[in-house]
Amino acid sequence: MQNIQCDVLVIGGGLAGCWAAARAREFAPRVILVDMARVGKSGKSSFSGAAILCPDASDDLDVWQKEIVEKGQYLNDQDWVRVLLEEHPARLRDMERWGLTFERDQQGKIYRHVGLNHVNTRITTVDSLEMMAIMRRRLEATGVTFLERVMVTSLLTSDGAQPTAGAVTGAVGFNTRTGETFVINSGATVMASGSTGMFGASGEGIVAAYLAGADLFNMEFTRCYDEMGFEDKYIGVHLNTFQRLGMKLVNSDGERFMQRYLPDLMERGKRGDLGLAIVTEGLRGKAPIYIDLRHVDEASLNKLYSLPSTARMVNAMKEEGIDFRKQLVKYVVTSGTLYMRCGALRTNIFGEASLPGLYAAGEASGYPVHGTYSVGGVCLASCCAGGYRAGEYAARYAVDNGVRPIVPGQAEQLVREVLRPLKAKSGPNAQDVIDEMHAYLAPARISVFRDAASISDVLAHVRNWKEMARSLKTRDYHDLVKANQVAPYVQCAELIFRASLLREETRAHNIRTDFPYKDNINWLQWIVQANAGKGRIATRKVPVPLYRYPVKPKEYARIPAKLPTEGRVG
Repeated sequence: MQNIQCDVLVIGGGLAGCWAAARAREFAPRVILVDMARVGKSGKSSFSGAAILCPDASDDLDVWQKEIVEKGQYLNDQDWVRVLLEEHPARLRDMERWGLTFERDQQGKIYRHVGLNHVNTRITTVDSLEMMAIMRRRLEATGVTFLERVMVTSLLTSDGAQPTAGAVTGAVGFNTRTGETFVINSGATVMASGSTGMFGASGEGIVAAYLAGADLFNMEFTRCYDEMGFEDKYIGVHLNTFQRLGMKLVNSDGERFMQRYLPDLMERGKRGDLGLAIVTEGLRGKAPIYIDLRHVDEASLNKLYSLPSTARMVNAMKEEGIDFRKQLVKYVVTSGTLYMRCGALRTNIFGEASLPGLYAAGEASGYPVHGTYSVGGVCLASCCAGGYRAGEYAARYAVDNGVRPIVPGQAEQLVREVLRPLKAKSGPNAQDVIDEMHAYLAPARISVFRDAASISDVLAHVRNWKEMARSLKTRDYHDLVKANQVAPYVQCAELIFRASLLREETRAHNIRTDFPYKDNINWLQWIVQANAGKGRIATRKVPVPLYRYPVKPKEYARIPAKLPTEGRVG
């Protein structure tokens, strides 16, 4: 084992992790950034549509806050909303000063436009790979140490216990190519590891924090049908740009159908609402669904083939004979994959998690600005503003408190658990377990339209998946990565569906067919979950403090939800 000591350990090299490391380095001399791949080329930030919420001095931030909170269905942390709106413009200026290119309008201002769910709020779009390359160069210039191709599997605690009554003191992990193991003793740790969903992410960082004793929240607002794509092959991660051009969605009958679901915004709705509409059209027998840009003028459509956010993908599609200028293009939603967008570690406005010495940013912090998911561009903006704050306060904590020693034997025990599948003589393959989970979760009665019976069925299967996760066999270090992703992924499934069972209402994408209404009387509350030990989940409901928040619901009532008829939910 390699033993390393630092002031601040940042886990995850996406935009949030880079911002956390950059800011931490301004206060502490020893900052280590750990990533499973190569910083600047990995994670969701590098391959996002790079739409960033873009407030400026001309905007009425009260109007922006109202829109974000209403679209987040009043479960937003409104303190965080205000912090983001006030501080994020400075982060945009920082990135521009470091070399990031912004599209400009005729007056020379940053070009802003509408996208996912926007009415008054606006986004700007940048080249995600350029953005991450600039962040890497910034970290290199400031002396942040990279520890790349290392998967963090567990957190260390000051008392050696999980859950701990003490503080987080670092982490253990292994090199994904060589198997070399690492013990990193840190004064403070920032979890910026992302969540679950795209690119094989399994929520391992969030679960490591949960097992150590940190509070999670909003897990029930995870979606199983959020990934979209073109022609069953290309990942549709640039939706904001397509919305900017005026895309239409049509079903197999050639009918533009979004007026039935979002009559005001139509195709400019948020990704989850579009996905829900597409799924419902499929249940009506109207699949496949197509995206139509043939009505867009040539000059505007040329942007699709020149903007950095889309050019690589659409030009690759064109080489295969798929041309948005000339044809309808099949647009699909994949279900079965657990995609945590708003559920993760619960933090305050300083990025502090519920355990001393632990901070979080980006998807690992659940984007508290979003609520149930508000408008496009909040995710990357939260990575900037949240990463900046988490990095600063983690560094301040480390400087004030120093590095606590590691409990003898704790790291060795955790490393043995990491390597156990390599020594197993028999057992299931990790990918087979994940495939089985996805296949089981895919049907609409589980992935989209749930009730108490279908949720209970999932929880019964979770027990079997846990047993399989404990008995995996691997052949090499590549398989070892997957093996160490299975147990966290299963744990995420249990947390998600237990929270969904508890929330007896339909709000956003926690759709309960046995409770077909949004209950503003009883359920303006966050569900908080924590590790109670011995496999038990401690759950509590925390009322949203609307008494002191400026944006309040229009009515405290049960508001009927529009759901497909029972016969269509298969």
